[in-house]
Amino acid sequence: MTGEQLGYVMEQLLEAGALDVYFTDIQMKKNRPGVKLSVLCSQDKQKEMTKVLLTFTSTFGVRYIEMDRDILEREFIEVLLEYGKVRCKAGKLEGKIIKLVPEYEDCKRIAKDNSLPIAQVFNEALLAARDKIDKSMKKTD
Repeated sequence: MTGEQLGYVMEQLLEAGALDVYFTDIQMKKNRPGVKLSVLCSQDKQKEMTKVLLTFTSTFGVRYIEMDRDILEREFIEVLLEYGKVRCKAGKLEGKIIKLVPEYEDCKRIAKDNSLPIAQVFNEALLAARDKIDKSMKKTD
């Protein structure tokens, strides 16, 4: 399959509910180069992902590996920058925020609309979210 065709399949899988899709260059039998397409999805989406793979790729079969997954408790914090609102995802472990990440799509939209570097928007949103968290922590003390 061409790179364009693989990109199309990736879009179809993500639209169908895949959590993630990625490609790995591999050596196949008879020393032929190939691409391994990996799809991460919840178990209830397995049949739907299989249907997409069998319909839109050149494969005649699909292999499955079941895995467990642990995730952080998540909370969204919305901050207002001078350019607009940005949602930031806060990851909590045992009730304590240990990760804070501005949402890419929000940062991208603001950067594009205001001709700004996305890194600037990301950094401003991160600082604003940390400030908002610090202020709320002081109120509870």
